[in-house]
Amino acid sequence: MLHIVLIPAYKPDNKMTDLARSLFNQGMTVVIVNDGSGAPYNEIFERAELFAHVVRCTRNGGKGAALKTGLAYISDHFAPPYTVTTADADGQHAEEDILRVTRKAETRPDTLVIGSRTINREMPMRNWSGNFFTKIAFLLATGKLMQDTQTGLRGFSDRLVPFMLAVHGRRYEYETSVLLHWARCNRPIEEVSVQTLYFDGNSNSHFHPVRDSLRIYGEILKFSAPMLGCFFLDILIFCVLMALLPWDDRLIAANCAARVVTAALYFVLVRRSMAQYPNTKRLSAVRYAVSEVPLTALNTALVWALMMGKLLPFGAKLLANMAMFFSFFVLQRKFLYVNKRR
Repeated sequence: MLHIVLIPAYKPDNKMTDLARSLFNQGMTVVIVNDGSGAPYNEIFERAELFAHVVRCTRNGGKGAALKTGLAYISDHFAPPYTVTTADADGQHAEEDILRVTRKAETRPDTLVIGSRTINREMPMRNWSGNFFTKIAFLLATGKLMQDTQTGLRGFSDRLVPFMLAVHGRRYEYETSVLLHWARCNRPIEEVSVQTLYFDGNSNSHFHPVRDSLRIYGEILKFSAPMLGCFFLDILIFCVLMALLPWDDRLIAANCAARVVTAALYFVLVRRSMAQYPNTKRLSAVRYAVSEVPLTALNTALVWALMMGKLLPFGAKLLANMAMFFSFFVLQRKFLYVNKRR
């Protein structure tokens, strides 16, 4: 099987050429994307051409755009089967770790393999804090805990390339978007522990702490919008019905009506967002509806118990929804998906 290493590069130094040479000597096929680095860096890319296919972009489009340019080139110029392993140009990924991720991707053709760094004191503070808070945000958005959501070391087989090309994003937010939509489509992710390497405090990184962090968190917020919108719409409908319905035992009717409306809306929104990705799993309407029955019953029981504790409808419903927040993710990943025929 052909093993390809894809390296997006913007204004690199000689570490990129050294990595390409080393991987080439290991029998790997290397594809480098020159992401509009400019004339001063032509010599570096010309040396890299001795060991790699170099794809040139006339202007800087961002890391996500460079990765998708490289994937499109690979899809057009190489015949399956093959694996693709993405690595950074700044030397943060050791050759042996790239090879380990590649070997794991070869044995797991339907899995996204992540080279996860250990978050420790060797990381510069901005990288440590960014990784930590993004990991927490990713957990809240998907219900999935990952060791390292920001690593650029990732491996996958040729059958997953169409999915990668369909994910939107042009800069650093692209890599986060891949993980978000991968998790939503219930595709498997496997983390492989790799070394934590930084040089000169990671001064060669082109990651802008404020601008690029806002893009990443904006992507997480956009991904979470259907869930958050339905979360609060559920509470709003419940409170309105509790105020409008005339009978005393209206709690069950109000909560069930609110859950039915918001669950149906969430199903439509999520299924529509998943439709753009090739060969992915799809939500089963029947299994989704069946799974909502125990969730609605439990939610109603919690609301009732909290209101018996003298809480107002809004407070009781808010606490009940928060208490069940992660239950939905577990149920969704375990029971709601069916295989889509190719």
